[in-house]
Amino acid sequence: MVIAYHAIFTTYGTWLPNDPRGSYSKAVYNEELQALGDVLYGRQMPQPDGHALRRFRTAAVPTLSRPPYDITDATRPLVGAAFGEEIDARGLKCAECAIMNDHVHIILLRSTYRIEYLVNQLKGAGTRALGATLTPWTRGGWKVFLDDPGGLAAAIEYVRANPPAAGLPPQHWDFVKPVTYDDVL
Repeated sequence: MVIAYHAIFTTYGTWLPNDPRGSYSKAVYNEELQALGDVLYGRQMPQPDGHALRRFRTAAVPTLSRPPYDITDATRPLVGAAFGEEIDARGLKCAECAIMNDHVHIILLRSTYRIEYLVNQLKGAGTRALGATLTPWTRGGWKVFLDDPGGLAAAIEYVRANPPAAGLPPQHWDFVKPVTYDDVL
């Protein structure tokens, strides 16, 4: 039985289908972007260096319909506050969250809502908080179904480690609550 969801969603133009880091896309539908390389399905190992990523992004940006959206140190608290309001309004329990520059990781305990619906609600709340006229998020996202306490604990540690691994300070959000054994039974 699913006890929690690890959802991952990206900001527009920052993690493209043929990104050299890999993606879980199956195709590139933009012909100009397709010319920059094929889809590398799944996380690529080893990960490309910073120079390769910058070269790809520099070449990719002109093929996009609008500029990529990066979450910054100034906008991260706005997104976090909006997520917190949405989580509280729906009576959800969030086990961990990392709002990165180009994507979000969030672990939500199972609820009466479908995870796809919750991700869309979080994206909408974040968009409104940013005062954006166009959504800063890509369509869809990824979800991992967590069905045992050990997997949940590992996912929490993975998400918690994301900001420091990317050179960001650790993140502590008021809406993230410790998970107890009773929460996952």
